Amino acid sequence: MSDQDPRTEPNSVEPPVPERETRSLYRHWMAALGGALMLAGFLAFVILLVVDLTSGLDNPYRSIIGFIAAPVVGIVGLLLFLVSIRIQVLEARRRGEVVRFRLHIEPSDPRYMRSLWLFLGLTAAFVVVFAYAGFKGYETTDSAAFCGEACHEVMGPQNVTYHNSPHARVPCVECHIGPGAGFWVQSKVDGIRQVLAVATDSFERPIPTPVESLRPAQETCEECHWPQQFFGQKLITKNYYRTDENNTPWTASLLVNIGGGNPRTGALEGIHWHMATTNIVEYIALDEDRQEIPWFRVTAADGTVTVYADPEAAYPDPADEETEVRVFDCMDCHNRPSHDFTPPAVSMNLALSTGRISGDLPFIRKLGVDLLNADYATTSEANASISEDLRDFYRSNYPDEFNSLVLEMERAELTLLRIYRDNFFPEMNTDYRARVNNLSHFVNDGCFRCHGGSQVNEAGEALSMDCDSCHVIVAQGSTDDLASVDSNVGGLEFEHPAPIGDVWKTTSCTQCHTRSQGY
Repeated sequence: MSDQDPRTEPNSVEPPVPERETRSLYRHWMAALGGALMLAGFLAFVILLVVDLTSGLDNPYRSIIGFIAAPVVGIVGLLLFLVSIRIQVLEARRRGEVVRFRLHIEPSDPRYMRSLWLFLGLTAAFVVVFAYAGFKGYETTDSAAFCGEACHEVMGPQNVTYHNSPHARVPCVECHIGPGAGFWVQSKVDGIRQVLAVATDSFERPIPTPVESLRPAQETCEECHWPQQFFGQKLITKNYYRTDENNTPWTASLLVNIGGGNPRTGALEGIHWHMATTNIVEYIALDEDRQEIPWFRVTAADGTVTVYADPEAAYPDPADEETEVRVFDCMDCHNRPSHDFTPPAVSMNLALSTGRISGDLPFIRKLGVDLLNADYATTSEANASISEDLRDFYRSNYPDEFNSLVLEMERAELTLLRIYRDNFFPEMNTDYRARVNNLSHFVNDGCFRCHGGSQVNEAGEALSMDCDSCHVIVAQGSTDDLASVDSNVGGLEFEHPAPIGDVWKTTSCTQCHTRSQGY
């Protein structure tokens, strides 16, 4: 037996360890594409972020690209990169190769460790960037600019009227979504449907008012408006102008009985009696705009329940579980708090009272209403027709005075074009005729939906149609000088500007002031 150590014998030599190949992850095309997308998304985000921070202008398209599109591109690139790693590992194992990818930690290799730390640093940067981008993207989709301008054709009417409204500084989501994650998620899911409708040009014209999906006013409006504090009276002065040659003014001051829960007397009174917390009004509507109300039920503060119904109308059984019995709230009167499409007569009265249109232009009130109310296929056609027809009217009817009226005609023309731009959107079939405003009882029934006399209780009694229930006329007269008109704080009997006698006592306003006429 040999004394030689068997570990030194030639036959006991261990086989050589296979040399491992060092391979870059970017050899695979998908990894290269993913890395390029990550880099492109990151750079786009950084550039647009700098622009966003240094620019004083709010641009929804920049926000969409910078805080939504760019991060999405980067995330898609990261996913492609991770998928490529998995593909390369599986391919190497299938070929029986021993491949060392550079994501393998090698503490003894300084160069590799530097690369590893660089990789981890970039990963942390991407996480921070995408987290910030996600937050900004959330803010972007909730912004008024995104809601109104991103789809400017579709939401253009809503965006314009929103910026002209008393709520122009209240973000859209405060009313359309309100607090709570549930409604936020619901709105974003519905937003996907809306995006698809815009992309396929399958959206309705006009866009339906979302009355069915709105939250109760107690969860939105009353976050700012406290109904228990709406009591007492408010003086409102209205300036009207007749449709005669002289555009004769007519002024009326109304003492509006706002009412509600009066903390001084404890009485529940006035218009906001409907919203006092101890009163409950419920109703059934037959149409989507909630204008046809054949049945309603009033539960008073003392628990008394009274049902009013139209005996001539057919309506679903209130006791049926499938019947929608809506609880009356703020939105049943204030249904257009931020998107009010003003009728032409109202716009003309305001323009004349503020001097933007001169009352010295003969028949300008009637002419302006007719020009604004005409049917136009496009806004461009409307602009051309309003300008041309305005001048043609005075050229044909007042040829001798035409030259002296030119300056006033130009002012009137600019004002009429602005009124049309702010309230009429023919491409979307949208104006005051398509958007009912329940605060008005001229071109819409408003209060008379329930106070119209057709709904009666068991005793055959209808709700009062007395105008003084809502407001008292304290001054009125044929002038725009309020100090010179007849006045009485105790109230005056209404006098119609036109000589119609006592017809107004038995006829509702909307029988003459129709939506089609705009008066």
